Amino acid sequence: MEKKIEKEYYESLINDYVDGKANIKGDHPDDVHKAIDSFFHAGKMLVDHPEIEHIPPEYVKKLLSTLAQHPQYHPLVRDLIEILNNSNE
Repeated sequence: MEKKIEKEYYESLINDYVDGKANIKGDHPDDVHKAIDSFFHAGKMLVDHPEIEHIPPEYVKKLLSTLAQHPQYHPLVRDLIEILNNSNE
């Protein structure tokens, strides 16, 4: 996916979620739902203020630590950590 199209796609997803046009699918524990919701709102900060450039680390840490408390999310946590580790390449 071309970089500009990719950026517009993700911005659209974030805006749809924050505007209530999309939601988190499936049955998730309340703490997981809250962490995902916070992460999407942090993404909205980037959409509205691109000069920030990155989601503040505390949102990423909260998301990962919350997901890690639930065994069913361990594969996702590993995937997200791999993405973070490879993002500096």
